[in-house]
Amino acid sequence: MKYSVVTLLTILISFSAFAQKNDPVLMTINGEKVTKSEFEQIFWKNKKETTTTKKELDDYMVLFKKFKLKVAAAEEQGIDTTEKFKTELAGYKAQLERPYLVDTTLNEALIKEAYNRTQNEVKASHILIKVKKDASPADTLKAYNKILKIREDVLAKKISFKDAAKKYSEDPSAKQNSGNLGYFSAFRMVYPFENAAYNTKVGQISMPFRTQFGYHIVETEDIRKGRGKIKVAHIMIRVKEDLPKSEKENLKKKTQEIYQKIINGEDFSTLAKEYSEDRNSARKGGELAWINTGETFTEFDDAAFGLEKNGDISKPVRTPVGWHIIKRIDYKPVGTLEEMRSELKHKIQRDVRSQKTRVQFINNLKKEYGFIENKALLSNFLNKEYKAEKETQLFSFANKSYSMYDFALYLVKAKKTDNLTKSEIDEVYDRYTSNELVEFEKTQLSRKYPSFKALLKEYRDGILLFDITDKKVWSKAVKDTSGLKEFYEKNKQNYVWENRIEGKIFSSSDKKIAKKAYKLAKKGKIENDSIINYLNKDSQLNIKLESGTFVNAEHELLKNTTWKKGLNKIKNIGDKYVFVIVDKNLPSAPKKLEEAKGLITAAYQEYLEKEWLKELENKFKITVNKDVLYTIKNK
Repeated sequence: MKYSVVTLLTILISFSAFAQKNDPVLMTINGEKVTKSEFEQIFWKNKKETTTTKKELDDYMVLFKKFKLKVAAAEEQGIDTTEKFKTELAGYKAQLERPYLVDTTLNEALIKEAYNRTQNEVKASHILIKVKKDASPADTLKAYNKILKIREDVLAKKISFKDAAKKYSEDPSAKQNSGNLGYFSAFRMVYPFENAAYNTKVGQISMPFRTQFGYHIVETEDIRKGRGKIKVAHIMIRVKEDLPKSEKENLKKKTQEIYQKIINGEDFSTLAKEYSEDRNSARKGGELAWINTGETFTEFDDAAFGLEKNGDISKPVRTPVGWHIIKRIDYKPVGTLEEMRSELKHKIQRDVRSQKTRVQFINNLKKEYGFIENKALLSNFLNKEYKAEKETQLFSFANKSYSMYDFALYLVKAKKTDNLTKSEIDEVYDRYTSNELVEFEKTQLSRKYPSFKALLKEYRDGILLFDITDKKVWSKAVKDTSGLKEFYEKNKQNYVWENRIEGKIFSSSDKKIAKKAYKLAKKGKIENDSIINYLNKDSQLNIKLESGTFVNAEHELLKNTTWKKGLNKIKNIGDKYVFVIVDKNLPSAPKKLEEAKGLITAAYQEYLEKEWLKELENKFKITVNKDVLYTIKNK
């Protein structure tokens, strides 16, 4: 059917009007149009609810306008043309492309496989004979025969699997654990190893299989239901292996004493903050991130998952790093497939098993883009004296043609030109065709998937936003020392020290112990550290000493009390008996710039940003179509 030029123009105009009606212009900034869909892409991502109000839209539009002003400023300065920007965007683009470059059907099968393995944890032992990835055929065969002989000896009961692991395994840990890896589930081991462990029946030994480390045999010992995840807090007393036996005993005793305090009703969180030597968790009352089976020491794992209900507390547990007292906070059983789908999908994308989806994906692309090849021509490449013709087509797809000469150039770049075998040529050829198909598909993603196009735009603008804000605000505040100093002088009344002391704080739960310490301190004939060592002979928890400069109002034992210079008498504060030796009383005074530099720099950055935005609002004209904005009601 033929169309006149007028008819075609009518169709194009109608289509354009239809597109604008479905995605109208929401705002313009210096004449550049921003559509409703672009605003919605970011708006709904930052909102949990699926409905909205005019006030919420107006409030978010204020932030969106600031965002667009900064992006416009970055574009005006040409940041989007710099090599640094292009490289960074290319990195993010490569990450965004990954979900679109797999076979979704096979990916679903891998998700279900991983979920089933998450539901069921396997216990296995292994023996490893190392083989380098690029080992010669002779060395590879030697390693294979060696591990095969070990397997035969174990099956013939000439030696037990555990003894064979100790004697022959080249995994360094085998000498201590007899090859026993404990329980694990999906993603805890390399994929070929995971497959062997799950596919070998309980009580049986696998045939030799190869991983990146070498040849293994696996004995599957047990399968149990997945434990799920557990959230715990712990109090840790670190024990270094090179400590004298007497010191190790003292640390064990200290842990037992802390445990007894918990049994007697003292608060776990408070004790963790005071005594735990895992300082990262101690600040949070000992709380750790969620734990899966196999992510910590086996002893810690078993003790944690052995706690039956929230609030239960373990007896002291010894691991290779020290003693732990563990409190169960929360527990989650293995979720449903739908609940875990996103997490499993993300893990598969980062795992070697994703290579399976790539192979199927390549086959799908070949069908979609009409891939044609003449593989018989590859025999010409067996002789390095081959004639690589530019005119002879080796393969083609999507109106793109590749000659023997193109493949020859690829061989040279890959440094694969000398004495190639047929299998080596086939391997390089498959890699070459796959790469070309995938690179072409990447150029089609924005056309085929609007969600990808929108997300890439969001990342692009996000990089520009970061770079321009860093230049105009963050780094400027750090580098502009004179500007920072001037800002501090104008605002130093906002950064004031409250009353402080410089000295020592002695505290004990036992009034008698506190009195003994006070008497010794008053005599002044013994060092403060020696007082602590003397009084803590029977218990490491008898008395505590803190030395330094303290803000009275911020310290539990100092606030609401006046402390004179010198030795102060014992006071009962909460459940503690406290006395303080004040070397200096430091009255309220403005902080020096160096003493509050972090806070002052942050305030200066906020000031710079406000001034910069005022400048941008005067420079760039923005109009917002409120009628279009208020059509946004539901996600």
